[in-house]
Amino acid sequence: MSAAMLNERFWQTVLESLGPLKIDASCQLFLKAWINNGVERMEDERRLTAQDVATANDNLKTFVESMKAEAHAHGTDHLDNKCFHAAQDKLKGRSFITVYSLWPFWPHAVTG
Repeated sequence: MSAAMLNERFWQTVLESLGPLKIDASCQLFLKAWINNGVERMEDERRLTAQDVATANDNLKTFVESMKAEAHAHGTDHLDNKCFHAAQDKLKGRSFITVYSLWPFWPHAVTG
């Protein structure tokens, strides 16, 4: 699968995971850049098997759910950069034992 196809697939995962929430344009840019960096890392590390892609997709869903929880906690109906950074900080906190990555596409599954 090409990098462009993976980027599109993962972006579709984000859109499908949003439910009724909206996503701010600036947050879209952050998230798309994060996904792009993740796809590049997957290519660099040769983690492009069907299982790797499925793990990355599931981890991205978990990350979006964390962003949604942040939005709900702040009483808003949209995802913004604050939600993105708060979810990222939570991911950092849960990765104390493992090497932290700037995105959820780890070689193992991340639980919610």
